[in-house]
Amino acid sequence: MEILAMKKYLEMILQRANEFINSKRMDRDFEDNSRILRTIELALRKKSGVHVIFLDKSFTGDIVKYDRDRQQLIIKNFKKSMTTIIRVQDIKRISLVPNNIREAQKKDIRLNSPKIRR
Repeated sequence: MEILAMKKYLEMILQRANEFINSKRMDRDFEDNSRILRTIELALRKKSGVHVIFLDKSFTGDIVKYDRDRQQLIIKNFKKSMTTIIRVQDIKRISLVPNNIREAQKKDIRLNSPKIRR
């Protein structure tokens, strides 16, 4: 009888521990998602570039469009040569790109572009 009571007691403790751990994980996911959405909104307001780490990739560029219904970002790199569509739930980290980095890459583009001969 004592073994059965002890087994039920341990199952109850295990269940409570799982509930505690899972609720923490869900809270952390919610906090991460809201932080990502705040950063997206800030980048759109400031018209700033972003660096996004998603899945096993990363991408840096300007946000062309944020589709709230589909929860997708459309980002074009600073050279304007490549565009990617990223689902918000795939984003692991997102941060704003400082303006001096953006300007340096734009200057680099001008230096590498072919010169027009007259």
